[in-house]
Amino acid sequence: MEPLHPIYHHFLEILDVAFQPIVDIHSGAIFGVEALLRGTDTLGYDSIASFFDRLYEENILYTFDLRLREKVIEKFSLIEGYETIKLFYNIDNRVLEMTNFSKGNTVHILRRYGIDTKAMVFEVSEHNEIIDTEHFTKLMLHYRDEGFCIAIDDFGIGHSGYKLLYHCAPDIIKIDRFFLTSIDKEPKKKLLARNMVQLATLLGCRVIAEGVENERELLVCKEIGCQMVQGYFIQRPTLDCTQIMHKYPQVASNFVQNKRSKSDENIILKRLEVLKPIMIGDSMESLLNLLNENKEMFLVPVVDTSMHPIGIVHEHQLKSIACSPYGRSLTQNRSSNLSALETYIEPIPVVDLTMPLETIIELFSLSQNAPGVLVMESSRYIGYLSAREMIEVVHERNLIRARDENPLTRLPGNFRINEYTASIIESGTDAVLAYFDFDHFKPYNDYYGFRNGDRVILLFTDLMHKVLSQEYFKGHIGGDDFFVVATLKNEHTFDRVCNEIERLILTFSDEVREFYEPKDRERGCIVTEDREGNMREFKLLGVSSVVVRMGGTSAIATSEHLQRTFAIEKKTAKKSPNHMSIIGY
Repeated sequence: MEPLHPIYHHFLEILDVAFQPIVDIHSGAIFGVEALLRGTDTLGYDSIASFFDRLYEENILYTFDLRLREKVIEKFSLIEGYETIKLFYNIDNRVLEMTNFSKGNTVHILRRYGIDTKAMVFEVSEHNEIIDTEHFTKLMLHYRDEGFCIAIDDFGIGHSGYKLLYHCAPDIIKIDRFFLTSIDKEPKKKLLARNMVQLATLLGCRVIAEGVENERELLVCKEIGCQMVQGYFIQRPTLDCTQIMHKYPQVASNFVQNKRSKSDENIILKRLEVLKPIMIGDSMESLLNLLNENKEMFLVPVVDTSMHPIGIVHEHQLKSIACSPYGRSLTQNRSSNLSALETYIEPIPVVDLTMPLETIIELFSLSQNAPGVLVMESSRYIGYLSAREMIEVVHERNLIRARDENPLTRLPGNFRINEYTASIIESGTDAVLAYFDFDHFKPYNDYYGFRNGDRVILLFTDLMHKVLSQEYFKGHIGGDDFFVVATLKNEHTFDRVCNEIERLILTFSDEVREFYEPKDRERGCIVTEDREGNMREFKLLGVSSVVVRMGGTSAIATSEHLQRTFAIEKKTAKKSPNHMSIIGY
């Protein structure tokens, strides 16, 4: 390798490296760190790109980049637990055009620091166009053959994204932050990002949501199937290696991690087949021995050293070997392609145990030839779910929901209400919980009959859907008792939620008058017996609500405490001019 001019050695001394964590989107466990160059402004450059343009023009891009790689790898080795995480390194596509480009240099550097080649992820950006696609493809295959991972950075914004996707067959795709900023508010961005995730899944790639800055964006990224996340919401880039953590609690919080029923996970776990996996670096002989140990196995999951699923080896791929009298000998011959386990790996959808069941089914349905999905928990393989078992999971989940669903209103019943409430309390999420109870419902029901009582309940249900935001969780406790949960976001402030609830109360009181006979409407009451058998007047129907703000400084720490609050404050709400009792504002 040609020596560098002393001024560039000086540049290397001034430049520093910041690391930003990339974590599992479901558990918050660290997956890797991206190395980000710092100090080019000190050298007088407007941007990192302009600095690399200078290196390219001087024809020393590859020479300098190798020295920079060593600096990055040396600092990476200072991170506690670096042996189990990946290093993402941005490579300028133009290094491949340098006349002094040679193979094997990065492997030698990694060996000096005791780092496996599979821990190194080269990020290829869309920003610089590929000039010689044939040369580029050969080099990408070379990097892959040496055991490196390949990632496409800033996917979706450049002019060569799909060309890169085709030529370099990446392991990972990083969706550019343009598509993720305010994704919770912009349906078009959500649609485009979802399509990118689906495409990546079909190609057997993992997806990183890049540039996520708040919980709302994170939740949408999780919903559409992203497996990992990077951004300010997790941690800003840091020059201090001791600031890199093993787990990030803001991602691992119960509410962020799982907004759906825990029962879904239990159903999946019950149906999961725990197939013994094989490591990506194992020999074909090990694979054949594994299949011989269990004659009923028709596929073998393949995982990397971190137990992250990569794909499967299906028995039909091995028939040419199994049926050949020299098959086992060929697998042991290192000069034969048949000896490479990678030759037989097929992509298959990889899902997380905590994903919404609908997302799991959607990702599976996109892969027409996949026999099922590989399931992981906290980025580690835990089992295989076949297509047949997925059908059974959906069927069982639907039966559970049907049993819990109120037969009149079709709203979730007490089981799901209690689960949802518990998740809010445990996570400390900023949310509004509202309990509704009709005023004077029993006298109306006794006087007009239960059929008209049911009509009134259906009226309130219909108004809940019309007046309250579609994003709110709505439940029917039973009889004339209802329950609503609204997670507070930018567009759903506490005041706005309270205003919507007050509007629901007023609208119901106005429209329910049509359910009375004209004489009772004019009189403003009905005259009937009370519980003691005495004739008395009862006002027209209305509804009262106890509204409780959770999270932050809320003193309510248990579901029992919440129920007591509703019971006590219900009387206050019924006496209030606006029929509301607001707690915790």
